[in-house]
Amino acid sequence: MKIGYARASTIEQSVESQIIFLTENIHCDKIFKENVSGKTTTERDQLNEMLNFVREGDVIHVTKVDRLARNTLDALKIAAQLQVKKVGLIFHDLGNLDINSEIGKVIFSTISAFAEMERTRILSRCNEGRALAKAQGKHLGRLKNEKVHNQIKDYFAEGMNKNLIAKTLGCSRSTVYRALN
Repeated sequence: MKIGYARASTIEQSVESQIIFLTENIHCDKIFKENVSGKTTTERDQLNEMLNFVREGDVIHVTKVDRLARNTLDALKIAAQLQVKKVGLIFHDLGNLDINSEIGKVIFSTISAFAEMERTRILSRCNEGRALAKAQGKHLGRLKNEKVHNQIKDYFAEGMNKNLIAKTLGCSRSTVYRALN
């Protein structure tokens, strides 16, 4: 059976181009798709469902290496699981490379290491940007809702307890505590 796997990092991003490729070019019988970060495999329900679904002789098709895993350890762990089950894994950005071949293992390990390095570099650039913004006095994170904060203070002044304030306004108790401090 030809099985496809498509992933995008966020809900705002689309897996549509991957699905079109897997459907029209590969003619996958089943496609697992999800919008979730690739940094860990434990939080990827569709990936885990696919790994449980596949049987001997199946071949998994993925458009790009980084769609399957963003760190070498996870990538190699997935490849080992599939090899034990005698399931093929083909990456189409590597010239339809099957990682179960000898050269495929070497190339896959190398590419996985580069994918992990790129993820580390992205995180580093994000952290540098946050540090710069903070140093320049820019606000990071959500801006507080002044209207809600004022309502919290009013309710509290009237004698309402913090738990009831949170329920009444539909906000978290931590928001209530923050507004009152």
